[in-house]
Amino acid sequence: MSLELWSTVASVGTFVVIAATAIAAVIQLRHMRASNQITILNDLRKATEDEQFREAIEFIYTLPSRVQSSEFRAKLQGVRLPRDVYPIGLVGRLYETLGSYVNRGMLDADLVCDLWAPVVFGHWEDMADAIVVMRRTRGPELFENFEYLACISKRYLDRSVSVYPKGLPRIAPEDKWAAEDLCGRVTPTQ
Repeated sequence: MSLELWSTVASVGTFVVIAATAIAAVIQLRHMRASNQITILNDLRKATEDEQFREAIEFIYTLPSRVQSSEFRAKLQGVRLPRDVYPIGLVGRLYETLGSYVNRGMLDADLVCDLWAPVVFGHWEDMADAIVVMRRTRGPELFENFEYLACISKRYLDRSVSVYPKGLPRIAPEDKWAAEDLCGRVTPTQ
């Protein structure tokens, strides 16, 4: 074998090793990203299961009626939130963080919407009027990543696409009590 042939074989061998290394690196990066996403989502899940957060959510459900009061709106415009409206900051910061992770590409938007869209959008609707009032003194940037997350959550919900795998049969039982429970339901107009 000539030196040129050996050189060519060595070059091809080097190329194969470099290509295999690059492929392994890409695979490892994908696994690391998935691992990071799992860690972040687990931490957020734990935060939402905290008793203080759950109490804050109960407060958030009352915001649409509370914000009707001019005295309550005045509290929201102060430099600091008074202790009795602290739950707004607690819940808002969690969703602001989650929205920032999605906005910066640290978390996959479709994954987050699959897991959280109804909750995020529902809490945004409960909090939106209060946030708008708070922005009078804090600027439009306040909770903008939360707003972004609510916007993409709404788009996700509007698509109303099932994530259940196509072709896989459903195994949930029939709702035996649907008719009975609908008959006894009180509508808001009654």
